[in-house]
Amino acid sequence: MSKESSLSEIAAAMGFRRVPEVLAAAETPIGRGHHLALAAGRGSGVESVYALAIEEACDPEAGLQALVLVPTRDRAAEVALAVQRYVGSRGLKAGVAKLRPDGSLDVGTATVQCLVARPSLLLPEIRLGRLGLGGLQLLVLDGVADLEDLDEWTSVEPILDTLDTDIRRIAVTRRVDDDFGALVQRQLPRGRRWPESAFEEAEAPNPVEKGYPECLDVGLGATAEERLSLLVGAVAGRGNIRVRCRSEDSRRDVAAALESAGYTLAEPGDGWDVIAALPEADDAAGACRAWFGLPLSIESLAVGPGDQAVAIVDGSHRAQLEILATRVGTTLRFLPGSLPATELNPLGRYRSLVRARVERGGTDAELLVLQPLVHEFGTARVAAALSDLLRRSEATDGLVRPWADVEAASRGGDRHRSSRAPDERSGGASSGSGSAHRGARGAWSRVFIGAGNRDSVRVGDLVGAITGETGIAGGQIGKIEIRGSFSLVEIDSQVVDQVIDRLNGTPIRGREVTVKHDRGR
Repeated sequence: MSKESSLSEIAAAMGFRRVPEVLAAAETPIGRGHHLALAAGRGSGVESVYALAIEEACDPEAGLQALVLVPTRDRAAEVALAVQRYVGSRGLKAGVAKLRPDGSLDVGTATVQCLVARPSLLLPEIRLGRLGLGGLQLLVLDGVADLEDLDEWTSVEPILDTLDTDIRRIAVTRRVDDDFGALVQRQLPRGRRWPESAFEEAEAPNPVEKGYPECLDVGLGATAEERLSLLVGAVAGRGNIRVRCRSEDSRRDVAAALESAGYTLAEPGDGWDVIAALPEADDAAGACRAWFGLPLSIESLAVGPGDQAVAIVDGSHRAQLEILATRVGTTLRFLPGSLPATELNPLGRYRSLVRARVERGGTDAELLVLQPLVHEFGTARVAAALSDLLRRSEATDGLVRPWADVEAASRGGDRHRSSRAPDERSGGASSGSGSAHRGARGAWSRVFIGAGNRDSVRVGDLVGAITGETGIAGGQIGKIEIRGSFSLVEIDSQVVDQVIDRLNGTPIRGREVTVKHDRGR
């Protein structure tokens, strides 16, 4: 079987009408046994890369030979199912292990060549000797940025340390930063990187010069019905429509939706899966080029001059769409009704509310309340417990509250709403109901601390150092901004001199820091 037909078979098994660009790029490095670092997100087709690597590395007659480390249980099921669709035809099995009643991993039930799991579940089994890695040939790190953000990375490093250096490694991330670069240098020596532009500093490309759209209208939807509605709305009034689809099912759905909207279908061609025209439309109606589902390559984003460009994608694929747009220099513009805070299902809206609250800041004092629990259980488990308490509040018999109620409670729309107006400078905290030490609005002084992102400093490090060294209360700490080489922290003006005097020269993250009044405002 030729290389092209093999890749096409993998793509078809996973439901793609075309070979994903990431799979085509990975074929040669995998065939030559190289490590591989990929800048890619969900929806890029990275699961097809895993399937190819598993087929290359694993023997159907042997036991466990491949591990895929993922950030969440849902992602584990998603990856295992996608990979199994292809490797199953090769006599291989990929799957997730069952959980014991206590929540630990039951590796004794995992009779697979490829095991997909969260690292925090695997590590105890490895340390207890219940999961042997002597036959391991392949390790995949799926979503390095998400593993870090969800506090799974503390379990990844010990697993990496137990592995032989000759085990093939694939690392995938939606965010290429200094930490990922260091990981590639340390764990993937002489590994191949793709796309190379994601790992190099360069000026943003000019999309028009290479035939790409200057602006891409984006619709994000959680279901096929939502996405079809967004597509029909986005192309309304356009005289000529051409659409590329990820799967045969989506091609049929798009054709039916456009036909029901009054368009006349024509024979597909020139790489477009659906071609439709609006009867009696004049030349001024213009043309539209659309992608229903995430484009699988940057080449497929090419459009004609003056054409409207529209991408309708699953909300969970947004990060990959942003990666594609960055590579070609295209600006993303979200369609009405499809903004990130509202484009998803109730679960997505709930997550968006939490995300917005995190981004507003002003919760630093809460870190002090939760710090003992974080040290004991880890950030992810504490956050999950708090979310569970919220969802179950005011419920009986252990029933989970409806998501609409969760949304209302999260917004403060019920009896839990404070009667006081939010203090915008403190990120939404009530100016009178927080700490008794917090000053009135405006009674803050900003302090410069000579440690930032480059020193791996986090909010917890700064709050801990300030309260530990100076003895002030968490409520006397306001907004915290962590930048490249320094941080800016708002301190209650009544104690700011005390903080500067006691904190200056104190080590944070292993280095003595300079602390002084910020004169930047």
